[in-house]
Amino acid sequence: MMQGNEGPLGAEIESSADAHDPYDYGSLQSVGWWTRLLWYACGADAQLLARCPQSDRVKFQGLGGVVVATAMLAFVSGSYAFYVVFGPKGGTALVEHPVDAQALALACGFGLLWSLVIFNIDRFIVASTGKGDGTEKITFGELFSALPRIFMAVIIGVALSAPLEIRILETEIDTELASRQKAERQRLDKSTDARTERDRAELSAKIDKSRQRLDARTTEYEKRRQEILSQRHALEVEAEGASGSGKPGRGPAWRDKKENLDRLEKELEDWKKQVAEQDAPVRDDIGRWRKQLDGISAEIQSEKDDNAKAAAKMDGLMMRIHISHEIGGAVPWVIMLLLLSIEVGPIFFKMMLIEGAYDALVENQKRLAAARYGVEPKRVTFVGDKKVVLEPVYHAAETVAEARRQRREHEVTLIRAVHEAWRERVQAEISAHPERFVADPAAFPELPDPPVATAADPATAAAAAAAPVADAAADAAAGAHESKA
Repeated sequence: MMQGNEGPLGAEIESSADAHDPYDYGSLQSVGWWTRLLWYACGADAQLLARCPQSDRVKFQGLGGVVVATAMLAFVSGSYAFYVVFGPKGGTALVEHPVDAQALALACGFGLLWSLVIFNIDRFIVASTGKGDGTEKITFGELFSALPRIFMAVIIGVALSAPLEIRILETEIDTELASRQKAERQRLDKSTDARTERDRAELSAKIDKSRQRLDARTTEYEKRRQEILSQRHALEVEAEGASGSGKPGRGPAWRDKKENLDRLEKELEDWKKQVAEQDAPVRDDIGRWRKQLDGISAEIQSEKDDNAKAAAKMDGLMMRIHISHEIGGAVPWVIMLLLLSIEVGPIFFKMMLIEGAYDALVENQKRLAAARYGVEPKRVTFVGDKKVVLEPVYHAAETVAEARRQRREHEVTLIRAVHEAWRERVQAEISAHPERFVADPAAFPELPDPPVATAADPATAAAAAAAPVADAAADAAAGAHESKA
């Protein structure tokens, strides 16, 4: 008996039929945007995946998630690398610099561009990697065919790992880098001091040599001046009569001494002018060298400031990567292997995927697309025990080619018929009115009467009758040609 709260059996069946089937996945519109993005990232056909079981959906979501994660890591890695390149630099690596908004915006822009490039390459690598033999095993043939993609993935992984490892080891790298910058600055300052001391010594030697030359001229001048003073004193003594004859006055002895004194004074004046002209360039050189010597101190300070800037410029991406590999030990290699596993993993995962409903739908879609356009794909069949490979047949292309060939044949046939009809009409006009085809109708010769054929030789009679007609037609054709010319 039925209880009061129970309906008829038919109602239960109808109610169960109206319930939603959890395995009816619906259409692409029922799929979320994030799932679509992951499917797009791995290069899968979203319209086909929307009709596949959850197992196939999860597989391609995982592959797309790896590609998206790699693109995000590429953005972080690229942005940091470009900020290291374009960011502010000054002092040692331990100096804290405020964030440069312009350099940060530029680095983020380049980082976004770099992540898009990596995303596109990874998407192509994953999408172009086949499903292999449809089993979890990776055969040697599958691995060999995937080597180019693996090689590209390894290069991308190495490029992504370098900025991340220097960011993780930033504190240790800054300490070591500051020490190297200080040592480099000391080396540059030492080189500057040695060079400036050498310049000082050279300038001082030039000045001393020139001063010795001027001092020699001064000594020579003083010597001559003392000689003139001695002569003047002797002249005064002679005038007083204290020497020589003992008679005061300006006698012959005095006059001789006076002439000698005048000669010495004139020679001294001439020599003084000559020496002044010769010593003027020397004095100019000395003044210029002293200015250079005084400017060396300011030059040393300026060059040491440049040395400090040059040492600060050592804070570059290449130097940081080099230091990270020197002091990082196994940490940089662990980071690199982690990035390589993330980058290369989808290729191996794709080869280990078991063939599922999505693969069958893809193959079916390929055949449907080929069938719509009249393409019969390549097939493998057996004739007895012999394996035969049938090449693809392009029915639509062959149909178009056949139609064009037949059309061409029909056009040729019609053209030939037109030319034949035109030839017959012209021949009829020539036979009826040959005078129209010559330049001078009056010059058209009259045809002689054909010879009467005898019964004994009918062939000769027919040839004799046809010969005048042929000659007249030839003359008419020649006349028409000359008229047209």
